[in-house]
Amino acid sequence: MMKGSLILALVSLLCASVLNAQTGRSRALLIGINDYSASSLPAPERSAPPDRAWANLDGALNDVEMMRELLVALYGFQREDIAVLEDQQATREAILQALQKHLLAPAQKDDVVFFYFSGHGSQVRNSLSREEDRLDESLIPADSRLGANDIRDKELLPFFNGILDQGARLTIVLDACHSGSGARGLDGGMRYRAIRPDSRDVADARNPESPESRGALVLSAAQDFDLAFETLGDDGKIRGAFSWALARAMRDADPGEPASDTFLRARARLQAERPAQDPVFAANADARRNPLLGIRANRRNDREVIAIEKSLGPGTYLLQGGWASGVTVGSELRLVGRDDVRLEVASLSGVAHSTARVLSGAPLLHSGALLELVSWAAPPSPPLRVWIPRANFEVLPIARSLRKTAAKRRMRWIEDPTERTPAHLLRWRDQGWEVVAKGRRRKCGDGLLDGVRSRTSLFVHLPAHSQFIDAIFGESEISGTELTAGPETADYVLAGRFAHDRIEYAWVRPSASIRDHARSVLPLRTAWTDDAVSLRENLVRLRRVQAWHGLPSPSAFRSHYRLAVRHLDGGQFVENGKLVGGVRYGLVLRQRESSRAEPVYSRYVYVFAIDSNGKSVLLYPSPERGSVENLLPFTTTPGEPLRRPPVEIPLIGTRRFVVAEPYGIDTYFLLFTDEQLPNLASLQWLGVRAPHMSARYSPLEELLASTLAGTRGSDPIRTTPNWSIDKVVFESVPRKRSAR
Repeated sequence: MMKGSLILALVSLLCASVLNAQTGRSRALLIGINDYSASSLPAPERSAPPDRAWANLDGALNDVEMMRELLVALYGFQREDIAVLEDQQATREAILQALQKHLLAPAQKDDVVFFYFSGHGSQVRNSLSREEDRLDESLIPADSRLGANDIRDKELLPFFNGILDQGARLTIVLDACHSGSGARGLDGGMRYRAIRPDSRDVADARNPESPESRGALVLSAAQDFDLAFETLGDDGKIRGAFSWALARAMRDADPGEPASDTFLRARARLQAERPAQDPVFAANADARRNPLLGIRANRRNDREVIAIEKSLGPGTYLLQGGWASGVTVGSELRLVGRDDVRLEVASLSGVAHSTARVLSGAPLLHSGALLELVSWAAPPSPPLRVWIPRANFEVLPIARSLRKTAAKRRMRWIEDPTERTPAHLLRWRDQGWEVVAKGRRRKCGDGLLDGVRSRTSLFVHLPAHSQFIDAIFGESEISGTELTAGPETADYVLAGRFAHDRIEYAWVRPSASIRDHARSVLPLRTAWTDDAVSLRENLVRLRRVQAWHGLPSPSAFRSHYRLAVRHLDGGQFVENGKLVGGVRYGLVLRQRESSRAEPVYSRYVYVFAIDSNGKSVLLYPSPERGSVENLLPFTTTPGEPLRRPPVEIPLIGTRRFVVAEPYGIDTYFLLFTDEQLPNLASLQWLGVRAPHMSARYSPLEELLASTLAGTRGSDPIRTTPNWSIDKVVFESVPRKRSAR
């Protein structure tokens, strides 16, 4: 075992040496605060701070743990160069000292420096600020409740600019937000990372230069007017929604991929999961083209190479590679250079490790032995989580009574919370009525609207009778869906409303409103109806759209081209993310800049588009011609790389397409694969029917068809790791009519 350990150490040292030769030393400061109680901190000798409704968080520590493991596993950071402040360690003074001692003081030319904060954000009054609102953005330290001042952006900038002055590369990620105004749409009770502004005036006229204008990368979880939410990850842990999206983008990024592309990967995931949150990417042109945190350490020549760390018993090993390396349970590995020695991944251990058992070959392997992926298993699809308030009483009489009471008190009766956010929400939960306002919940007495002020706006979220719910689900559950105990972790809630003297229901995305329509790949709500069958069909459709947007592909297989859309009249590319109704468009493959120095092989190409209603249209190859002439780029020598691969490849033969109603968010999928798909039914469908399965389906087609049906479950579907799927989101809009 001593020899194997030495090999493992040499491999790690070699990776670190390569990275250091290119980027200098890598250092990080990671801050995560869940606990804002300040319960173990000494009381200061200062006046009590204003009440800012400090709420504890659930996911910040999980974020920090995940980021630390990703830095080590993907980017070659040494653990001793990663400083961490958690919970009540992260006081104002401790954060500022760590910035000085760990990041600024040792910074040198070509170092990679990473600052990460996961916790509450806010704003501070600054009467001398040049900003119109006279508010400075800020991060909330752990001793804020005791009166410690926020750490304002103007206080952070000198540290960040000092790091840049030394010639280091700086990346800043802030999973916090500065808007404390509350959620919009139907309040689902999800935790968000902002508290009320500090009204104490700092009167600071300084205006330091922004680090992003000088070469820093700054990634923020949300716009200044948006909220940054927490979410339930696929692994069952609460995390920051942006951190979880960014972590998966970092895992899937190509070596040398521009930081702007990695951000777009993260933003696309967030659009599918939290449309009310729009992240921000700030950087100059040079920084946008550079990789996020330097060249990745875990990719070698288009292969995932994983080292054995140690034996865990006869035939079982701990591997230095797991979720971060794109490894999944059921994936098959082989010993590099030995096709007869194979292992199967049995479990994932955190972000960067996994366990595997020997399937065939040598009974004893040494630490440091290298493995490569030969068979990839699609992980179970995350369920569509729904919350359904259930009642065992007649709802209609209560709804009529509430409507009359609201009218007498001159309350604005909201019929659709996605169209107009109500100031107050009345809902049935945990066998009782409660009122929700500004994120706070309180139980109701006999007078359900007692305590709710007059002349306010109100949405009454009516429950569904048990018999009606049973009619929705019929005799069987809907595959791929999961009922939640509350709305906090739900993707959709069954919302009932009283309108037109009847009760109607719709599946509604919580905390999202009409202003989020242009960035949500899933509908904000379905049609209002009192028909249980329609509600069931709509839920099946929602599940299908969600499954396609969450479909992963083997991270080791890289696509050297990305999909672009070009105006056929004029030839310019669509750069603003909008497709206009009635305009003719064509599809083009454009080579990624990070791939232009690498060999390119011919692969089969498929393009299809899914609208937010769940309909898919196959765009390339033409459905009439079938899967022919789509082996691209064209080469006369199959299996050999192209010496001069084209920078652009128009998808000749594809029918031009014209955008038409229904307008909204459409997602274009680009599938690259080494194998031909003879049956294209898995890429095109109407309505809610899935294609008929037959014995002619390849493993990849079986996976695609199961995603279409929404039935991808716990039994792994194994495919060769020779395919990839990329997604591009466009908003389709009607053409503006010219004024007469």
